[in-house]
Amino acid sequence: MRTVLVTLVLALAGTLAVDLQPGGAPQAAPPRPAAAPKVAAPRNAIEIALVRDGRLVRVERPLPRGVVPAWHALRQLLRGPTREERARGLRSGFKPGTVRIRSVAAEPDGWRVSFSRGLLGPATAKTVRTRFAQIGATLSRLEGSRRFAVISAAGRLTTVLRLGLRPDAWRPARGENGYPYAVRGVQLRLRTLGYLDRAGVSGDLDYATSQALLAFQGWEGLVRTGTVTGQTQLALVTARRPRPTTFAAGRRIEIHRDRGVVLLLEGNEVRRVIHTSTGAGGVTPTGSFRVYRKEIYSWSVPFQVWMPYASYFIGGYAMHEYPDVPSYPASHGCVRLPAGEAQRVYAFARLGTPVHVF
Repeated sequence: MRTVLVTLVLALAGTLAVDLQPGGAPQAAPPRPAAAPKVAAPRNAIEIALVRDGRLVRVERPLPRGVVPAWHALRQLLRGPTREERARGLRSGFKPGTVRIRSVAAEPDGWRVSFSRGLLGPATAKTVRTRFAQIGATLSRLEGSRRFAVISAAGRLTTVLRLGLRPDAWRPARGENGYPYAVRGVQLRLRTLGYLDRAGVSGDLDYATSQALLAFQGWEGLVRTGTVTGQTQLALVTARRPRPTTFAAGRRIEIHRDRGVVLLLEGNEVRRVIHTSTGAGGVTPTGSFRVYRKEIYSWSVPFQVWMPYASYFIGGYAMHEYPDVPSYPASHGCVRLPAGEAQRVYAFARLGTPVHVF
């Protein structure tokens, strides 16, 4: 009996041994371990993005104590790969010594980084795009959940990078004195500041962008042209989202006649900044009012003209769409709004919504 049991045990062991060995029949592939979540480098190190065979490769650099991580990361990036890294095929779009960092600042939603003018050349469009990709990948690994990076050269806005996404091809427009900029970058900056929505980031200097630029220039006290002037390139770098003049809970609207701007507010947050043209000679009344009547198509009896998307706030004065919204006060007293933005204001303004005119 004992002999039989031993025989059975040995037979089972042999069967198991055979099953564990690779055979001619196809075997199921072992399950792949779950990918580890991407995390930033430890606080005593930073990561920079280099290039190998057209792909970004992250490498670590030690972080000295007391040094600002963002500043150190970008400085290391501009220095390029070490001799050992070059031997492993790592390269960079930056040639050491040709580009300098002027400043690095953290904003709630992004970074502001200013480089010397050498950031953009002499270099091919492909090389500039590679540089932007390296900058964006390097900044995205720093602590914080920032989504954008405002990039300037010699103090003028060049582009805005969306961290985590590869930058678009570099097809620059030429600003004053030959300073290039990306149209989409300008639009992204206007969007983050509240002057444009996502659909307005088209890559074209279209009507919506010109109206957003007029609002930005009006709020910042610049000459209102609706184009990307040299002053505008400079101001876009350091600008902040406008702050309201009134502070209260709930939805309300501020109209700033001298600046030619309408602010849509939820609580104390500016949701949208819109270009406007108010009454010539200051005839638009100042004060605090409320929307008391709304008409999608309102007929002006004294001036014999249609006023689409009209929201009346006192007497015959209304915020409404108009085909001509110049950069100066030009109406008979109403608050003219561009096409598209007028629908936005009409949807925002409910009956009873406070309207403050300054």
